[in-house]
Amino acid sequence: MKKLSEYLTQNGIRQEDFAARIGVTQATVSRLKAEIMRPSIKVAARIEAETGGAIPAAYWATVQVQGAAQ
Repeated sequence: MKKLSEYLTQNGIRQEDFAARIGVTQATVSRLKAEIMRPSIKVAARIEAETGGAIPAAYWATVQVQGAAQ
């Protein structure tokens, strides 16, 4: 299972382009890449669809968000 940052880099996809494809801002993609935030279920499903399943929606359930209470 790849991280979003790895997926975008390996596929030569710009944050701005990916953001437009999944219906969020570039800033949101930046925060998702840095694992500072988790996407909504709806956006996680869009990421899964856009990546062809390389980043399944369930991936985000395992992400340890920086600064979040445990």
